[in-house]
Amino acid sequence: MLRFIISFILFINFWTLSAQNDSLSVKTDTILPHKPVKIRFGFDIGKFVWAQLQDSKAYDFYVDANFYKDYYLILSYGTENHYDNNNLLNYNTTGHYYKLGVSYNLYRNWLDMNNDITIGLHYGYASYDYLLHSYRINQPGAVYTPEPVQINKKFTDNTSQWVELVAQIQVETFKHVFLGYAIQAKYLLHSSEIQNFTTIYIPGFFNKNTYSNFGFGMQYFISYQFKF
Repeated sequence: MLRFIISFILFINFWTLSAQNDSLSVKTDTILPHKPVKIRFGFDIGKFVWAQLQDSKAYDFYVDANFYKDYYLILSYGTENHYDNNNLLNYNTTGHYYKLGVSYNLYRNWLDMNNDITIGLHYGYASYDYLLHSYRINQPGAVYTPEPVQINKKFTDNTSQWVELVAQIQVETFKHVFLGYAIQAKYLLHSSEIQNFTTIYIPGFFNKNTYSNFGFGMQYFISYQFKF
């Protein structure tokens, strides 16, 4: 009888320890590492410098958020006052634009690296005005350059829409500070028809190709990332 009681007590203790170990194992398995939410704010330094060299003004800001695994949601806003004086036209383009898109990170970081190589699809919308200061009549073969005709006429409330395929690299040079480069292949979906004028420059899209709706662009930018 004593042997039975001792065996029963040992069995109960073994069963209790086994149940506790199983409980700890379940709790340990259910604890997942916290993956921080990453939000990055950036500024296009390339466009800003290029505009200054062209006697123009341009500011482009963006924010991206790592909302799911390797996917980023991107929102951009820019404003431009672009001046151009060529052989035929002297004009200003003023306006602003928005871009919204999703990108996917193809790069697999190792150790504590935090770099991105992404490809994405963005939608762009621009609203802008033209101010035509003067124009010259095109006279091929003319010995003397025609004198400009002063007009100072406005063409307002113009809009354009486009999509762009974007390939982008961002490298963390200092803690939370990134430098990046992007190239964009663009396709113009729609642009306002302007009477007695041709759409030439579109904020956010760059120069419109005379012969097609395709265009290209690039960016050099700096950004800062917050983690939550």
